Amino acid sequence: MGIWDFLTKPIKLTSAVFFWHEPLCYRLRLRGDLLIRCGFALAVWAAATGIFSLLFAFNVNPPGISLAIIVGAILGLGPAWLAMFFRREHVSGSIWIYEDHLLRQRSYVSLGFFRSWQEAQEWPNAAISRCIIIPSRALGRSFSVMLLTVDSRAEIVGIPDKISLKELARHFTEAGITVEKRDSLPSRYAEGLNPIVAAAVAVAGIALLSVGLGFYFNRVPNPGNQVVVREQVPDVQQDFPQPQNPAEVVPNPLMPKNPPPEKENPPAPAPGLPNSAPPNMIPRQPNLPSNRFPNRFPNRPGGHPGRPSTPNAPPNTSATTPNGKAAGKTHDSKLIGNPQGGGVFRTVNLKGKTLLGFRYTMGSWAGEPAVQFLHPIYDRPPAPGTGTAIVAKEGYAVGGLKIDAPKYVSAVQIIFQRIKPDGQLDPSDAYTSEWIGKPSGKETPTVDGAGKKAIGVYGRRGAIIDALGLVFE
Repeated sequence: MGIWDFLTKPIKLTSAVFFWHEPLCYRLRLRGDLLIRCGFALAVWAAATGIFSLLFAFNVNPPGISLAIIVGAILGLGPAWLAMFFRREHVSGSIWIYEDHLLRQRSYVSLGFFRSWQEAQEWPNAAISRCIIIPSRALGRSFSVMLLTVDSRAEIVGIPDKISLKELARHFTEAGITVEKRDSLPSRYAEGLNPIVAAAVAVAGIALLSVGLGFYFNRVPNPGNQVVVREQVPDVQQDFPQPQNPAEVVPNPLMPKNPPPEKENPPAPAPGLPNSAPPNMIPRQPNLPSNRFPNRFPNRPGGHPGRPSTPNAPPNTSATTPNGKAAGKTHDSKLIGNPQGGGVFRTVNLKGKTLLGFRYTMGSWAGEPAVQFLHPIYDRPPAPGTGTAIVAKEGYAVGGLKIDAPKYVSAVQIIFQRIKPDGQLDPSDAYTSEWIGKPSGKETPTVDGAGKKAIGVYGRRGAIIDALGLVFE
């Protein structure tokens, strides 16, 4: 006796002559379409996943693809599985045979898929006019079936091998029911799901899944990446910290005892103009630059002698001016992209180093991929940092850029040119890098310094780069 037979063996508390559980999925096993039904349910799952992937791709903040798979399983695979395996004509039940009647109980899912039905059918012996028994060896299965004619309708009942067909036939005969034995099952009980319909559903499911996933990954290159709202982007600072000027000398709050005669001050620039100097509140002293104080406080009696004043630092010709451009002789290329988007940024090497490459990161805006940051690299090897670095070969430097910016800067290709002995570049000896980002396929403009040395970049940027250009020496 198997463990299942032991667990399901009824306790003889009633007068039932026979009791058994119908074999699991015996009706579907008679039809021979279990695999087709499984494929049908999976195809519905694929179709639902594709549809939700397509819908999620239009979301401003698209969820991850895993959520589309989960929702597709809940709303697609679940109902399809119930429809294929747990409808009334598919489920098995429990059978009780008494002296004067037969009882069957089973549970199945209703058409609405929102509730289950518990069914109990009771057939008196007087309502059963005929019983046809088809043994397992005739079916080629591990179970037998019997067809009961009850009030002019046919009912099929599965019989496990543990039930003796001879004793069952004797019981029905003694109850006055005509019993027959057959070697074949009527064709209506062996008709499976139409393979053409299942194949059509499978093709539609795969097509919807492919279209949905393709559109999702094309529109949302980084699944789960939340698109930043432009209004919430903080002020963008310089990509590289600017070197600080030499430390200012310590101011002397004490006035000298014998101030030199006052000299005529140069006319002050008009208020509000760039580079206007603050008013000179302290009289100038000999051997000191304008707007400077003595290096130390006056020596106290018995104290250490004062240190000599710190010499003035040479003027910084590469400092950034209020209009965003570096002082000195620089040349900006044309700006490619949206001249109104984001805020102005400008990164130029203060020492005039040659631009050797970039470190970049990708992002997206409104579901469209774009270049998020493009940090200049001036040293080889580049310093560690976030993102991917692209550096020129030995003896080459950045000479130009191909910028693809239909709406934003979606892709950039770097043009590297050989460095000549005088430090300038040779446009005739050049090569290009791989594309940063995915180009749109449209005509791509190029910025080129015609052999001049590139020392930085400038443009407009918010959450992503809206416009981009190069700064040449």
